[in-house]
Amino acid sequence: MTNRHTSKLTISANERGAELVEFALVFPLFMLLMVGIIEFGRAYNVYENVIHATREGVRAASADCLTGGNCTPGSYSKLTPAQIRTKIRAHLGAINITVADSDIIIDNATDLVVGGFMVNPASGGSQFNRDVAVYNVRVNYNYDFLFLNKVLRLVVPSSSVGTTGVLINATVEMMDEAESPA
Repeated sequence: MTNRHTSKLTISANERGAELVEFALVFPLFMLLMVGIIEFGRAYNVYENVIHATREGVRAASADCLTGGNCTPGSYSKLTPAQIRTKIRAHLGAINITVADSDIIIDNATDLVVGGFMVNPASGGSQFNRDVAVYNVRVNYNYDFLFLNKVLRLVVPSSSVGTTGVLINATVEMMDEAESPA
């Protein structure tokens, strides 16, 4: 009797090592994809932290009177741009990010006068003005990728991609309201 059934595990001579070649072609692309996901995740995390630090610096400037700062209630914050920069750098320093003074741009508070009504049950309502100061702060941070720059230079040695990093720009604008005497 002859065995007409061949085993499914037998591999023809033409297909020997095909899996290894496929692995050698797919593995570097898979690793590049994984490194890219990790790097862009880190970049997004740094972006969120820069935004948070900027927001906290502006919040400190606009809510200085509310948090027992150096101004009287009902007036504007007296924080100087240097104090705002110090608060932003303190938040960024907690996550090992250093930013130069020239990369923290603080526009002077823009004074606006907004009219409104104060409801007073005795008199029915009286008009008053509310002074509003708008703080605008921008923080620029140059983020350098850890691995992606090196991988790209291995693939294309003459590439200038990633030599200067990616500029992360966080801009926050917040109002500081102070009731002016009528």
